[in-house]
Amino acid sequence: MSIRNVHNRGVSTKPPQKWIARTDALVQGRVCEAAPYLCWILLALCAVAPAEEGRPDHAAARRGIYNVVDYGAKGDAKTDETQAFQAALDAASKEAGGGLVQVPAGQFLIASHLNVPKYVTLEGIWRSPQRGDPVTVGSVLLAVEGKGDPDGTPFIVLNTQSSLKGITIFYPEQVKANPPHAYPWTVATRQPTDDPSIIDVTMVNPYQAVDFGSYATGRHFINGLYAYPLYKGLYINQCYDVGRIENIHFWPFWDLDPQSPLWEFTRTKGTAFIIGKTDGEMASNCFSIFYNVGMHFIRGPIYDRDRRETKSSPGSGVYTNCYMDVTPCAIKVDEVGADAGVSFVNGMFMSTVEVGANNKGQVKFTACGFWANKGLDSHAKLEGRGTVLFESCHFSNWDQAGAGAPCIDANSQQVLINGCEFSSDRKNHLKVRLGPLVQAGIVTSNIMGGGVAVDNQAPPEAAIEIAHNAGNTATAFIRNWIALGPFPNPAVQSPAQGKPSRAGYDVDYLAPIGGEAQAVLTPATTVLYKNEQGKEATATAETVEADKGNRIDFKSIFQSGKHVAYAFCYIRSDRDEKAHFQLGANDGSKVWVNGQLAHAFFSDEGGSDAPGSYQFDAELHRGLNPVLIKVEDAGGSRWDFILEVFDARGRPLRST
Repeated sequence: MSIRNVHNRGVSTKPPQKWIARTDALVQGRVCEAAPYLCWILLALCAVAPAEEGRPDHAAARRGIYNVVDYGAKGDAKTDETQAFQAALDAASKEAGGGLVQVPAGQFLIASHLNVPKYVTLEGIWRSPQRGDPVTVGSVLLAVEGKGDPDGTPFIVLNTQSSLKGITIFYPEQVKANPPHAYPWTVATRQPTDDPSIIDVTMVNPYQAVDFGSYATGRHFINGLYAYPLYKGLYINQCYDVGRIENIHFWPFWDLDPQSPLWEFTRTKGTAFIIGKTDGEMASNCFSIFYNVGMHFIRGPIYDRDRRETKSSPGSGVYTNCYMDVTPCAIKVDEVGADAGVSFVNGMFMSTVEVGANNKGQVKFTACGFWANKGLDSHAKLEGRGTVLFESCHFSNWDQAGAGAPCIDANSQQVLINGCEFSSDRKNHLKVRLGPLVQAGIVTSNIMGGGVAVDNQAPPEAAIEIAHNAGNTATAFIRNWIALGPFPNPAVQSPAQGKPSRAGYDVDYLAPIGGEAQAVLTPATTVLYKNEQGKEATATAETVEADKGNRIDFKSIFQSGKHVAYAFCYIRSDRDEKAHFQLGANDGSKVWVNGQLAHAFFSDEGGSDAPGSYQFDAELHRGLNPVLIKVEDAGGSRWDFILEVFDARGRPLRST
């Protein structure tokens, strides 16, 4: 029996006569006889004895603190705990005017739904994300109501100044299918509400996670929400006084198979964040991955007291350190507020930003990075009357189909692009297109790899400033090579500590023509070797040219992987000097310059083919200098290399 219940259930505050007798025995020195009763004496005195004057009693110290176990909750994953939970929540509200309802470790089946009254917190024991299928640790609520009814009663309803903390929520009947079972919102408000909070909560597999938008929800606060929302993550709307969302992480930890039908559903239907009318929303450290849309800014519906939609309105806010990863559309803006708009600072987006034709507000990106999903055309597609600004941002790897798509395709009324880097090795790779609806545009002080390339289709009357952009067209990539391969690259059984685990890395397949250090390849070079079956085979050299990205792609040349291949060229120098080499190679690699091993890298986890991943210097002689590169493949999706060579003054050197 809890201390609170000792008082509430009418237990006498006077110790029983037999306890007094045992206490007398203890005082008289008969400790051995009294010892078995010592714990009971102390418990009784602490629980029921009146407090001395000036000293708070134990019941007062626990005023407003309740526990679902005291109301019959078992946590056995079988018993319906709805009544016990709701009774504890209601008691906290009615008896104390608000308080804390504690949930110990266990799996608590909630067959219907819960309503957390005003000023009440439902709190479990966990403070970090929970993982597992099913989840068996922590304070776990098992949700089953509403299957097939996405518009049904939410699993947990929060009210003014009520909170959910330290709880894990799991839907045991959910399926990894396309489509999954539809369920109502997991946590929501269902009347105009101020200051609801969600703190340190895990939602393992909700169909829809949090609805703070169907009803006015002012000053909402979320900090530490980790979830795999299958369809919708967080909906914010009708917030007229600054909501705050922090440390939210939406990712598919419940289903780890990227080829599963559930992934396909979320990838094509799912939206992580839906944001409507919210005044001055403050967001930080928000993340999502593998959704169709990362953040969707809408013109949110507004309702009167009778739940009739009276109008709609966009919102405003600041979004810091937000990362929308691996999604066709990272940021989708239907409309934002015309006065303040939205601002993204230190964001990371993979891959596209879309601003719609109805937008009238400002959309600002500062110090943000943009990189590409497979098949990306443009990083930004801009329409509408609102100004869109990019400042100190970085863009890479757009127009993957080579169809001429610009990195930023602007047809909004006003656009500012300043101090950004467009990273590209492609000559005249189109950076910005200003469309015919642009009335004012500034494209200044940007670094544009491969050359300044801005397509200005704005009308002659438009105010357009394009100036002070640096287009680096002097590349040092070596594009012409003689390739030889493929050769076997079998796994090494039980490799020694620190030694390569793939044999081809250290096998000198050029021994028949003088060895790797001395080899000179020509288009007529042939090499005999033994293949994987132990039979004699011949490798014949061929001339190859780098692709549009300046890479030699061995997988496309030899139509196979998990092998070893060589590439050879001469570097021309007009003097004796030390040259600087910048290499990217996937996977393990070696480089010989003038017969000297200048670079060697191997890792069981593979290598990096990003330009400049490995940098080293080597001595060149005046005239032609033979360079041999060896690259082995661990069996991943890439088997390639890219090389740049600079002289001592930083100028590109050429091959022949």
